[in-house]
Amino acid sequence: MSSRINDAPQPLLEARGLTKHFVTGTALRRYTVRAVQDANLKLYPGRVTALVGESGSGKSTIARMLVRLYEPTSGEILYEGRNILGDKGRKALLEYRSHVQMIFQDPFSSLNPVRRIRAHLERPLLIHGKAKRGKLREQVNELLERVALTPVEEFADKFPHQLSGGQRQRVAIARALAVEPRVILADEPVSMLDVSIRLGILNLMAKLRDEQNIAFLYVTHDIASARYFADETLVMYAGRIVEGGESEQVIQNPKHPYTQLLLSAVPNPEKGLRTGVTEDRGEVPDLTQVGVGCPFAPRCKHVMDICRREMPGVTQLSANRWTRCYLYEDVAERETVAAES
Repeated sequence: MSSRINDAPQPLLEARGLTKHFVTGTALRRYTVRAVQDANLKLYPGRVTALVGESGSGKSTIARMLVRLYEPTSGEILYEGRNILGDKGRKALLEYRSHVQMIFQDPFSSLNPVRRIRAHLERPLLIHGKAKRGKLREQVNELLERVALTPVEEFADKFPHQLSGGQRQRVAIARALAVEPRVILADEPVSMLDVSIRLGILNLMAKLRDEQNIAFLYVTHDIASARYFADETLVMYAGRIVEGGESEQVIQNPKHPYTQLLLSAVPNPEKGLRTGVTEDRGEVPDLTQVGVGCPFAPRCKHVMDICRREMPGVTQLSANRWTRCYLYEDVAERETVAAES
């Protein structure tokens, strides 16, 4: 999929230095979970940015901060260049969420089981003042048509349990679209669906992106679907975004050792069911124990002393390609010198 990074120089939604810590434990012993550390990302109109990583890496926490379900411990969230974290109160929150909507992972638990599908779509229209006098039923029907739940009469008066998983997720997408958002944060939107219907949901979101110029954040642990759906891919590990760039570049030529590990675990049809993993590289660390240095150091076969002492900064490999790894600092410096000479 071609990148549109240079087509939209002004990001619609941006996170700068976004950090989230949770305090857990008992009254006698408290622990700090460093769920997200110094995260930066930009979402552009008409483009999909994928946030990829293992479970527990902090992907969903970022999405929930961006939609303001969680308040960041520190950092900024900019919508159209303005930091919106200073806006308080229900009115300001409703205004923001009329532009930024979220699709949750489980379409069944995110829908009220005792309300009909029509009620789920009427509610956001009424809350956000989008309902047109005498045309509410017509608006609901239009939303169902946009997500290909037709004939609409067969779906509008059903309950969530009467629909399949894919149909429920289409309802969740229609509900997000009801307020005419400019940004959609899709948190693992296909992970709970059968493989046979995942492609249909991804194609639906791609169609909405192209036709309505929506900016998408696609949160997933499936790096293969990120390659199919996303223009840009960001790789996250233990609360840190460690690599980013155009999806095809990241997947064809991964730089960070963690990204290489992720891709080595993807089955290759040409090799049967075997993958490229030849040794156990450990598991995601306890986020209450993450300290200084690179969080991937205990699992990295290229680890150096400095990796355990200091978190590597961003190394810009090209205009749209970067990583946080000491392996590439010298390479970037040599390329910079060569370009200047």
